[in-house]
Amino acid sequence: MTLTVNQVSLDVASLTRKLMTENVDREINAGDTFVELGLDSLKLVDLLAAVETHFDIEVPDELVGSFAKVQDLSDFVLSARSAV
Repeated sequence: MTLTVNQVSLDVASLTRKLMTENVDREINAGDTFVELGLDSLKLVDLLAAVETHFDIEVPDELVGSFAKVQDLSDFVLSARSAV
């Protein structure tokens, strides 16, 4: 299945929203950081696990700390899916 940039962004935003505990109705933009969205390091790990399951990809451990913004994670998903 080929994923579009827009679909990946929407799915990452949806998975992020499920882990947010405050301002859950706020719009999520590509440039938002996960910290701005209220995700601490543990929730970010939960998000990455959800992304791995949802998109059927693997996030290498050494890259876990490199996802500061929603766009960073969306870009990774697109590149990982295109490599499959």
